[in-house]
Amino acid sequence: MNAHFFSIKRAHYGVLRILRKPFKSFGLTAARYDLLHVLFGDGGQNSRPRTLLQSGVRRQLGVCKSVVSRMLKSLEKLGLVTRSRPYTDKRQRFVELTERGRRCVREAMACLERASCRLLSIAICFGKEHDKDRRFEHMCMFESYLLGIRRHYGDTAPLLYPWHPDD
Repeated sequence: MNAHFFSIKRAHYGVLRILRKPFKSFGLTAARYDLLHVLFGDGGQNSRPRTLLQSGVRRQLGVCKSVVSRMLKSLEKLGLVTRSRPYTDKRQRFVELTERGRRCVREAMACLERASCRLLSIAICFGKEHDKDRRFEHMCMFESYLLGIRRHYGDTAPLLYPWHPDD
Protein backbone atom coordinates (compact mmCIF):
# COMPACT_ATOMS: atom_id res chain seq x y z
CA MET A 1 0.00 0.00 0.00
CA ASN A 2 1.18 3.51 -0.78
CA ALA A 3 2.12 5.71 2.18
CA HIS A 4 -0.56 8.28 1.32
CA PHE A 5 -3.30 5.67 1.10
CA PHE A 6 -2.13 4.12 4.35
CA SER A 7 -2.32 7.55 6.03
CA ILE A 8 -5.83 8.17 4.67
CA LYS A 9 -6.93 4.75 5.95
CA ARG A 10 -5.41 5.36 9.39
CA ALA A 11 -7.03 8.81 9.58
CA HIS A 12 -10.38 7.21 8.75
CA TYR A 13 -9.94 4.67 11.54
CA GLY A 14 -8.91 7.46 13.91
CA VAL A 15 -12.07 9.43 13.16
CA LEU A 16 -14.23 6.32 13.69
CA ARG A 17 -12.46 5.70 17.02
CA ILE A 18 -13.11 9.28 18.17
CA LEU A 19 -16.77 9.15 17.09
CA ARG A 20 -17.50 5.75 18.62
CA LYS A 21 -18.11 7.13 22.12
CA PRO A 22 -20.50 9.98 21.22
CA PHE A 23 -22.41 7.75 18.78
CA LYS A 24 -22.71 5.01 21.38
CA SER A 25 -24.53 7.40 23.73
CA PHE A 26 -27.24 7.66 21.04
CA GLY A 27 -27.23 3.93 20.24
CA LEU A 28 -25.70 4.62 16.83
CA THR A 29 -22.69 3.75 14.74
CA ALA A 30 -21.14 6.05 12.14
CA ALA A 31 -22.87 4.12 9.33
CA ARG A 32 -26.28 4.27 11.04
CA TYR A 33 -25.83 7.99 11.63
CA ASP A 34 -25.11 8.55 7.92
CA LEU A 35 -28.28 6.68 6.98
CA LEU A 36 -30.39 8.63 9.47
CA HIS A 37 -28.83 11.87 8.23
CA VAL A 38 -29.93 11.05 4.66
CA LEU A 39 -33.50 10.67 5.89
CA PHE A 40 -33.28 13.77 8.08
CA GLY A 41 -32.30 16.04 5.19
CA ASP A 42 -31.03 19.52 5.97
CA GLY A 43 -33.05 19.72 9.20
CA GLY A 44 -33.86 23.39 8.71
CA GLN A 45 -36.81 25.12 10.36
CA ASN A 46 -39.05 24.69 7.31
CA SER A 47 -37.94 21.18 6.39
CA ARG A 48 -40.52 18.43 6.49
CA PRO A 49 -39.79 14.84 7.42
CA ARG A 50 -38.42 13.07 4.34
CA THR A 51 -39.83 9.85 2.99
CA LEU A 52 -37.46 8.21 0.55
CA LEU A 53 -37.48 5.00 -1.38
CA GLN A 54 -35.03 2.48 0.04
CA SER A 55 -33.24 2.50 -3.33
CA GLY A 56 -32.78 6.29 -2.99
CA VAL A 57 -31.16 5.84 0.41
CA ARG A 58 -28.82 3.27 -1.14
CA ARG A 59 -27.80 5.70 -3.89
CA GLN A 60 -27.21 8.54 -1.43
CA LEU A 61 -24.89 6.38 0.65
CA GLY A 62 -23.19 4.68 -2.31
CA VAL A 63 -23.54 1.18 -0.83
CA CYS A 64 -25.19 -2.05 -1.98
CA LYS A 65 -28.80 -3.09 -1.38
CA SER A 66 -28.02 -5.70 1.25
CA VAL A 67 -26.08 -3.22 3.41
CA VAL A 68 -28.97 -0.74 3.43
CA SER A 69 -31.51 -3.49 4.06
CA ARG A 70 -29.52 -4.81 7.04
CA MET A 71 -29.02 -1.33 8.51
CA LEU A 72 -32.70 -0.44 8.10
CA LYS A 73 -33.75 -3.67 9.77
CA SER A 74 -31.63 -2.83 12.83
CA LEU A 75 -32.85 0.79 12.87
CA GLU A 76 -36.46 -0.44 12.73
CA LYS A 77 -35.81 -2.64 15.77
CA LEU A 78 -34.48 0.44 17.59
CA GLY A 79 -37.65 2.36 16.66
CA LEU A 80 -35.77 5.01 14.67
CA VAL A 81 -37.23 4.34 11.19
CA THR A 82 -40.30 2.81 9.61
CA ARG A 83 -40.59 1.11 6.24
CA SER A 84 -43.74 0.68 4.20
CA ARG A 85 -44.62 -0.62 0.76
CA PRO A 86 -46.28 1.70 -1.77
CA TYR A 87 -49.52 0.57 -3.36
CA THR A 88 -48.13 0.77 -6.89
CA ASP A 89 -44.90 -1.25 -6.70
CA LYS A 90 -44.55 -3.94 -4.05
CA ARG A 91 -40.82 -4.32 -4.83
CA GLN A 92 -40.07 -0.86 -3.44
CA ARG A 93 -40.18 0.33 0.16
CA PHE A 94 -40.60 3.81 1.57
CA VAL A 95 -38.35 4.70 4.49
CA GLU A 96 -39.11 7.42 7.02
CA LEU A 97 -37.72 8.57 10.35
CA THR A 98 -39.91 8.12 13.39
CA GLU A 99 -40.25 10.98 15.86
CA ARG A 100 -37.73 9.18 18.04
CA GLY A 101 -35.39 8.93 15.04
CA ARG A 102 -35.67 12.66 14.28
CA ARG A 103 -34.95 13.52 17.91
CA CYS A 104 -31.96 11.13 17.93
CA VAL A 105 -30.47 12.67 14.76
CA ARG A 106 -31.00 16.23 16.01
CA GLU A 107 -29.27 15.49 19.31
CA ALA A 108 -26.41 13.59 17.67
CA MET A 109 -25.89 16.42 15.14
CA ALA A 110 -25.70 19.01 17.92
CA CYS A 111 -23.23 16.88 19.86
CA LEU A 112 -20.98 16.30 16.85
CA GLU A 113 -21.16 19.86 15.54
CA ARG A 114 -19.67 21.26 18.72
CA ALA A 115 -16.56 19.14 18.51
CA SER A 116 -15.96 18.14 14.90
CA CYS A 117 -14.98 21.47 13.32
CA ARG A 118 -12.77 22.37 16.27
CA LEU A 119 -11.00 19.01 16.35
CA LEU A 120 -10.51 18.83 12.60
CA SER A 121 -9.35 22.41 12.21
CA ILE A 122 -6.77 21.91 14.95
CA ALA A 123 -5.59 18.69 13.29
CA ILE A 124 -5.17 20.15 9.81
CA CYS A 125 -3.46 23.25 11.15
CA PHE A 126 -1.09 20.86 12.94
CA GLY A 127 -2.14 22.15 16.34
CA LYS A 128 -0.69 25.62 15.84
CA GLU A 129 -2.68 28.07 17.98
CA HIS A 130 -1.24 31.04 16.10
CA ASP A 131 -2.83 29.73 12.90
CA LYS A 132 -6.42 30.37 14.11
CA ASP A 133 -6.96 33.03 11.45
CA ARG A 134 -6.21 30.56 8.67
CA ARG A 135 -8.30 27.63 9.96
CA PHE A 136 -11.27 28.37 7.69
CA GLU A 137 -8.95 28.54 4.70
CA HIS A 138 -7.32 25.24 5.72
CA MET A 139 -10.75 23.59 6.14
CA CYS A 140 -11.83 24.73 2.65
CA MET A 141 -8.64 23.39 1.07
CA PHE A 142 -8.92 20.11 2.95
CA GLU A 143 -12.55 19.66 1.87
CA SER A 144 -11.66 20.32 -1.77
CA TYR A 145 -8.81 17.76 -1.62
CA LEU A 146 -11.12 15.13 -0.16
CA LEU A 147 -13.79 15.81 -2.79
CA GLY A 148 -11.15 15.49 -5.50
CA ILE A 149 -10.00 12.14 -4.12
CA ARG A 150 -13.59 10.88 -3.90
CA ARG A 151 -14.36 11.92 -7.47
CA HIS A 152 -11.14 10.53 -8.90
CA TYR A 153 -11.71 7.12 -7.35
CA GLY A 154 -15.34 6.92 -8.47
CA ASP A 155 -17.19 7.46 -5.22
CA THR A 156 -20.89 7.14 -6.07
CA ALA A 157 -22.30 8.61 -2.86
CA PRO A 158 -23.55 12.17 -3.42
CA LEU A 159 -24.07 12.69 0.33
CA LEU A 160 -22.12 15.72 1.52
CA TYR A 161 -22.23 17.08 5.06
CA PRO A 162 -22.40 20.87 5.30
CA TRP A 163 -19.72 22.15 7.67
CA HIS A 164 -19.86 25.93 7.41
CA PRO A 165 -22.65 28.55 7.24
CA ASP A 166 -22.48 28.92 3.45
CA ASP A 167 -23.43 25.24 2.87
